[in-house]
Amino acid sequence: MDLIFPLLILFMIGLVFMSSRQRKKQEQKQESIQSSLAVGDVVVMTSGISGTVVDVDDERTIDVEIAPDVVTTWLRAAVREKLVAEEAVVDADDLDEIDALPESSVPTESTPVAEAAGSAKTDTTDTPADTTDNVSSPRRS
Repeated sequence: MDLIFPLLILFMIGLVFMSSRQRKKQEQKQESIQSSLAVGDVVVMTSGISGTVVDVDDERTIDVEIAPDVVTTWLRAAVREKLVAEEAVVDADDLDEIDALPESSVPTESTPVAEAAGSAKTDTTDTPADTTDNVSSPRRS
């Protein structure tokens, strides 16, 4: 009985120590992100706004372009995270240059198609589609 109280105190001190270590590591990570900002980096601010860094000359502030020709000034401390730079994002035009899938992986008419379990196969080629079934009627009170 006399041993429970000191163990409880040690446990509480351990929890406080562990939480302070985590907070310190998180602060160091945040400071390193804020100090490593460069022009062209895509950042997310603490308010949720994202944009591209266009000027980092000041020690305390950065200029962020949040829309075309809309540049705002923010404190460096307002940067929550740094995303991938715009140059690394794949454009739709670049997708045409990527090699096509090998023909063996493209399904053909002779390739069997697995159906979902429990779904009944229905043949709708002989019956015309009835479009009035999908229309909902107003509720009656």
